Amino acid sequence: MAVGRVPEAYAYETLATVALKAGRLVLGPVERLAVAEERRRVAERKAALARRKEQEKSTQTPASQPDAAPADAPPPEGHVIVCRSAGETGSSRGREAWRGYEHVIGAALPLVATPDLPAVRRTLLREFPQAEAVIDQTLRWLVGRPYVHLGHLLVEGAPGSGKSRFVRRLGEALGMGVFRVDGSNDGGGSFGGTERRWYSTEPCRPFMAIARFQQANPLLLVDEVDKAPTRSDYGRLWDSMLQAMEPETAARFPDPCLQADLDLSWVSMICTANEVWRLPSPLLDRFRAVLFFPEPGPEHLDALLPALVEDIARERGLDARYFPPLDGIERDALRTRWQGGSVRRLRRMVDAVLRVREHASLARPQ
Repeated sequence: MAVGRVPEAYAYETLATVALKAGRLVLGPVERLAVAEERRRVAERKAALARRKEQEKSTQTPASQPDAAPADAPPPEGHVIVCRSAGETGSSRGREAWRGYEHVIGAALPLVATPDLPAVRRTLLREFPQAEAVIDQTLRWLVGRPYVHLGHLLVEGAPGSGKSRFVRRLGEALGMGVFRVDGSNDGGGSFGGTERRWYSTEPCRPFMAIARFQQANPLLLVDEVDKAPTRSDYGRLWDSMLQAMEPETAARFPDPCLQADLDLSWVSMICTANEVWRLPSPLLDRFRAVLFFPEPGPEHLDALLPALVEDIARERGLDARYFPPLDGIERDALRTRWQGGSVRRLRRMVDAVLRVREHASLARPQ
């Protein structure tokens, strides 16, 4: 029309009709492009919605659980499959109870290899010179073993003698992760795991230790086991420990939270107590040995001081080299006031000596 070329069909139509046809010819490609663009946007919105639904579904169901190891698949040498799979029955909240433990479910976990035992003995003797017999009796069970397994031991001793610290340092020297359970404050039957029907459901303590350190043979320290509550309203700590300490049931421990049988046969459990006579006979019968941890005497003062100074420096967030060794006057002052016994009391005295030294250095003219 603009250049004067009008089709013959237009000769018999009104100008409005011709303009409408011309507009459709011009706008047709634009309309098709707009429709294609809208269809693309709708498809993208549908895909995003599908992905969001899939993500919500994965957070509500145990879809991220690792594939269960075949029942007859042996683990590699030096590894143990503690939990092959977790049960998926129960309430929706219960099915999520194993979340946070996916990395150990169905996984072959390594066993800590037995280190150089003479070196471990020298390390422990430097810090616990009064406990040579206990150290030797504990380490002798590892002679000839390729992997660390101490079994279940009970360490008895007076308050402040250093039992708990000895067990912790023993595990660290052997390369084992140390998981501490407070016997006087533990929630009774929760040691063996709690059922999924409870809001506070969680696996048994030995499996929590395995998951934390990703080792099949960690060390479980049950501190002050003789002070565990004796009421049985929610189960007793002593009773829930029995299954985990029996070799037959430990290899197939039925965890009520994971709803699976766990292989806890490589977990070592060491308990500390001040008064063994308080413990029930079924529990005492399951310990490999009851070791008496002696109190240090005044002759052990010089050997105890370096480790105590290191502990104080670590507690203050300082390097141990920040504190020079105690001089003769400071040692004589400690020797006069500490005649042996509680290491806890000696540590407080050493801390006081170091503070007096700091105040004296600040008061000294620079």
